[in-house]
Amino acid sequence: TDKKTMERRVRGVFARKTSAKSVIALSLVLALALGFAAFTTACQPGQGAQTLTPIPVEKEKSDIPQGENTESTSAVAGQAGTEPLRNPAKELLNSAFEVPGAVPVSVTHITQPSEPLPAGIKVLVDADLVIPQTTDYRIRECKQTSFTLDEYRKMLDYFFPNGKGEPNQEVKGVQADGTFDLKDLDLETGTPLYMQKGSDVFSLNLGGKNSVFWMERENEIIYQEGDLVGDKEWEQEVGEIIRAPISLTRDAALAQAQKVISDLDIQDWQIESIQRAISIDWNHPGTVLGRGWAFVYGLSDAGLTMHQANSYASDKHDQLSYWKVDAGVLTIYVDERGVSDFHWEKRYQPSNVMYSSQSIISAEDALKLAKERIARIYGELGYEDSTIEIFDIRLSTVLIGYSDRLTGQPFPDPYEDIALLIPTWNFSFRLVHGGGSEEEYFTMPFSAIDGGAVSML
Repeated sequence: TDKKTMERRVRGVFARKTSAKSVIALSLVLALALGFAAFTTACQPGQGAQTLTPIPVEKEKSDIPQGENTESTSAVAGQAGTEPLRNPAKELLNSAFEVPGAVPVSVTHITQPSEPLPAGIKVLVDADLVIPQTTDYRIRECKQTSFTLDEYRKMLDYFFPNGKGEPNQEVKGVQADGTFDLKDLDLETGTPLYMQKGSDVFSLNLGGKNSVFWMERENEIIYQEGDLVGDKEWEQEVGEIIRAPISLTRDAALAQAQKVISDLDIQDWQIESIQRAISIDWNHPGTVLGRGWAFVYGLSDAGLTMHQANSYASDKHDQLSYWKVDAGVLTIYVDERGVSDFHWEKRYQPSNVMYSSQSIISAEDALKLAKERIARIYGELGYEDSTIEIFDIRLSTVLIGYSDRLTGQPFPDPYEDIALLIPTWNFSFRLVHGGGSEEEYFTMPFSAIDGGAVSML
C-alpha cells in the first residue's frame, strides 16, 4: 500500500513535466526506493488536505522551540529533571473560566498599512475576517480512534453494493475471482484493494496506522484549486485548466457529497472549503477525465471548523504554548460521473467531555499577538527587505496535544490518546522575500481563549 501510494505521488509530481517514458521510469525507481525506505525508517505521517488558504512551506528544523522565559512558554529545553513539568493544556482548562470576555469585531475585512519590524522586514494587513456564527466557544475532549471492521464493511457496501472485487488482483486475502472477506485482509498494516462498479475500476487503500479508507478511480489523480496557491509554475501549467467551466454545478455536487455524509452517518465533520478540481489520467497527464468539486471537511465543534493545512514550521525563536495534533482528513471529490474520490483518515472522535467557555480574545488582540510572533521569528538578519502580507484571519478550531508538555523535543508525537479541540484564531500570510523572487505561505494559529501560540501550520 505504501509503495503504491508513493508511486502515485511521485507520478503526480513529475507529471508536471513533458517527458514521458523517462518520467515513468524515474517515478517507478523512486517509488521502489521509497517503498523500501518505508520499511526501514520512521516516516512523518501525511498531513491534511490542502485548502484555498495558503499552502504552508516547511522551514528548516535545526533548532528546538525555546521561549525567552518560563512564564510565556512551556517549550523549555533547560528545565531541571526534578522540577515538575508543566502541562499547558491542563492549565488552559483550569483558566478557561477566568479569562475576561471579548466580543469579536463585526467587520468583515481589516486593512492596516505597512509597518516596519526589526531587521528591515515589513508587515501589512489586508485580510478578510471570517467569524462563523456560533453561540458558544468551548473546549471539547477528543479520543484517538480508528475504523472498526463493521465501519469498513459499511463503507464498502455503500460504494460497491455488489461487493465485487477486480479478478486476479494478487492482493493477500482476495480470491482469483475477486471475492474476499474483510477479516482476511491485512488491515493492521494497510492493504490495497481493487473494486468494480459496472465497467469502472476503483482503487482503495484500507487500514494502516492512520486508519484510512481512500477510494478513487483507478489510474486517475485529483488536482484541487488549493494546489495552485504559492506555486507559480503549477499555476502557469494547470491554472487555466482547473478554472475552466464545470458542467456540474457546485450545488448539485454538494448535494451528492452531503448525501454521502448523511448516508454514512458521519458526525462532527463540517465543510471547511469548496474547491474546483479536475481528474487527470495517471498515464497521460495532459488528459482531463473529469471536472468537478472537491469538498474539504474539517473536524468541528459548536459551529467552528478545523482549518486544514498540510505542513508545519518550527523556529528557534518561536514561543509555543500548544502543539497541533494530527486530526485526520475527510475529502470528497464529485464530478459528472458521481463521487469519484472519497478520502477519510479517521484518527480522533469528539467525546461528551466538554468545558464551557464563552470568552475569547478579540481579533484585534489576536492580531497584536500575531505581529509580535512575526517579529520574533523573522526579525533577524536574512529577512531584510522582506514583507509579510496577512491576507486571511479566521476563527476556527484546532486539535492540541493534552499530555505533551513541550519539554524541548522539537517534534512531539502527533498522535495522543486524548487531545483537546479548542477555538483558534488563524492568521494566513505570505512571506515575500526581497525583490519578490520567492514567496512562502504559512498559517499562524493562536488559542482564542488565552492567546497561547500553537505550532505554526
